[in-house]
Amino acid sequence: MEKKRIIGICLGRIQEYFQNDIVHSIIRSAHDKNCKVLIFNAFSDFYMNDAYDAGEKHVFDLIDYDRLDGLIVMGESIHNDELRNGIIENARRKNVYTVCIDKHTEGCYNISFNYRTAFEAMVEHIISVHGCKVINLVAGMKNNAFSDERIDCCREIMKKHGLELDERRIMYGDFWADPTSRAFDEFMQSGLSLPDVFICCNDSMAITICSKLKECGLAVPGDVLVTGFDGILEEKYHIPRLTTAKQDVELAGQKAVEAIAAHLEGWNPGDGCVIDHKVQLAHSCGCKKIDYREATGQISPLFKLADGDNTYDSYMHELNNAASDAENLDILGDKIIYHSAMFGYYYFGVCMNEDYSNMSEDYESLISGVSPRVSDGRKLILCERLIGTDYSPVYGDGFMHLEEAMEELDVFLFWSIHFRGKIAGHGVMGISTGLDGRVPNDDIRHLLKYTRNLNHVLELYNSKAVMKKVINRLNELYVHDHTGLFNRRGFYGEINRQISESLNSGEDRYLIIVSVDLDGLKYINDTFGHAEGDVAIKTVADALISIWGEHEVCSRFGGDEFTVASICGCDPEACGNVLVDRIKAFMESFNTSSGKPYKVEASFGIHWDKLDENTKIDTIIKAADDKMYVDKSEHHCRRSRNTSR
Repeated sequence: MEKKRIIGICLGRIQEYFQNDIVHSIIRSAHDKNCKVLIFNAFSDFYMNDAYDAGEKHVFDLIDYDRLDGLIVMGESIHNDELRNGIIENARRKNVYTVCIDKHTEGCYNISFNYRTAFEAMVEHIISVHGCKVINLVAGMKNNAFSDERIDCCREIMKKHGLELDERRIMYGDFWADPTSRAFDEFMQSGLSLPDVFICCNDSMAITICSKLKECGLAVPGDVLVTGFDGILEEKYHIPRLTTAKQDVELAGQKAVEAIAAHLEGWNPGDGCVIDHKVQLAHSCGCKKIDYREATGQISPLFKLADGDNTYDSYMHELNNAASDAENLDILGDKIIYHSAMFGYYYFGVCMNEDYSNMSEDYESLISGVSPRVSDGRKLILCERLIGTDYSPVYGDGFMHLEEAMEELDVFLFWSIHFRGKIAGHGVMGISTGLDGRVPNDDIRHLLKYTRNLNHVLELYNSKAVMKKVINRLNELYVHDHTGLFNRRGFYGEINRQISESLNSGEDRYLIIVSVDLDGLKYINDTFGHAEGDVAIKTVADALISIWGEHEVCSRFGGDEFTVASICGCDPEACGNVLVDRIKAFMESFNTSSGKPYKVEASFGIHWDKLDENTKIDTIIKAADDKMYVDKSEHHCRRSRNTSR
């Protein structure tokens, strides 16, 4: 069987009607040409150039140009010239034949839409068939190429009929509902007469004009005509249906794939092609009469859409609740897989950058003052599901079963996962349009909501991991000294816990306290500097850590004062002496090998008592301190005698 070629699609906002329709047309044509399709989609058009856009654009970093036989770029859906041109340049370097739709780009096979002829036909129809003379043109943004072209078209056709477009009747609606609503209100307050027709440069503005006219008690088309342009999904359910013009997206997708196929077969498809719009004559210009019984036919699909939205939102609510209770990555991955399976994806995977659960390390550095570790580049495959088979989280270089899935499926969609300004990973799903004999699962109307919800779920888990680690770190700092020993608070908490366990055991136990005090700290600080004094303190701490076992509690109470507690069931005097001897041995080893101009030495005091309900820790510590001060005094006298010699 001939190996299928692979076509990539790069675009923004696949959830929108126009982009969605072209993608499906490409998929159908690719199937006819025995090609697979990899879709790299950003849920943004990159107008805002904000943090969200920065996260979305990383989906295009996933493109493996080496495996592509052709690339289709939806140019007008990526409003970032640098980003779009970068994708095309990367493809050129890898000799990947590239088609650009709706945005002329040098070096590509360009598919453009002839907006002008369709808009001219619309204006001609309004004047010639309906006899309109007073025209209000609802344009897009000022100085926008699409908008300016349609203004020029309207002027030319009106001029041909001996009419003139009054500048006061050009309303700038910026292609959106709210600006159109404001522009309509300004016009109605201008004192100008109602026009014969509102010719709108897109359907969204036309629908808004219809609503505003209804608010004013005016009927469409009874009192005034309205036309739109573009043929958006909402128009399909609008009453009255709009007279509008639609791009022939089916032909656009077909031409894109045909150009790639021709190139691969050694034919020169040329530089590109131009595709005309289709004019749709309907109710809003009066060409068709409104039959309100048709509303019944519209209510049913709208109800299904709304019901589907409710079901979808319920799934998302369940996923949020389930993921919020996930105690570890295995459970989180299982929950995501379970809920993704509800949508019938034949393949589904989430791959996180580095150790996703450790993305909190920069927060910990704020507390500890230690720089976060550098990632080793590993990937965490959080979850992966291939046609009913689930796989547990695992570390690796990338998806473990994507290649296996590509043997079975023909269409895959990739997206970026990001939050808090960080690129967290990416997701991929394998879908079917039904052309491969599988039950279709290509309804991606909810995909934007799903991916944003998934981002939220992953961020929530990460935030909980951050919070847990920060709390643990704060707790650690609360009971530990910077040397690694317990501080006074940590010492009492831990030794009280061990005493309680010992008393509950019913066996005879002794509590031993070793008081340790660093000798000559002031001399070291004054003679060699405080940095060396810190070395001496850390050396004593390390000596205590070296003897720290299951039944010892080692602490620094402050400055040069250290306390060791130990619980034993045999000879307490022998146990205490063993601890002291081991501490001294550690310091002697340091002094022998350190090369320091001073010795790290300490004074010791040992005291013990049998454990019972009346044991007073502070009393034993006080007795050990007293013995330590006797030892310290002897050390001081000995140093004084040596100095006098």
